[in-house]
Amino acid sequence: MATGKSRRVREQPIDRLGREAFINLFLASGRLTAEVEKLCREEGITMSHYTVLWFLSQRSDSDGVPMGAVIDGHLNRASDATRLADRLTSLGLIERLSSPTDRRMVLVRVTDAGRDVFARLTRRIQALHHEQWSALTPAELGELRRLLVKVLWGEGATRGKMHPLAAHEAIPE
Repeated sequence: MATGKSRRVREQPIDRLGREAFINLFLASGRLTAEVEKLCREEGITMSHYTVLWFLSQRSDSDGVPMGAVIDGHLNRASDATRLADRLTSLGLIERLSSPTDRRMVLVRVTDAGRDVFARLTRRIQALHHEQWSALTPAELGELRRLLVKVLWGEGATRGKMHPLAAHEAIPE
């Protein structure tokens, strides 16, 4: 039976700070991601495609990288790696190869066209990041990164524990 009175949940200061931090992080993530997605769409790919190109372009192994490593290096683990690879292959941005040592393993590597798209898009995304983070000083941006690493991976995070794309020279081992 409704009495017409609303029940207020008591919120301690730490709870309010946590809620506000979450909401601001959620909103910032959505806006920043949408801006990167827009640049990716202009190149005819998605941010997921860009992430795969990023991961592969950072690898110097010309023989290719196992598909499992690509999955581990992807930002969205729930995505369908085979579908991503199919699309990037059809666009001529990556190629699939058979492993010379294990015929069951599929290797992938970025093509020259893929490197060109990656380089062009990376320059545009870097410029966007300069705009996106322009309200922060380099010290503040470093502190934000440090705090996010702490939230995501804990106080003693090492590169081995972090996501491969977030760990590049971010924290000493």
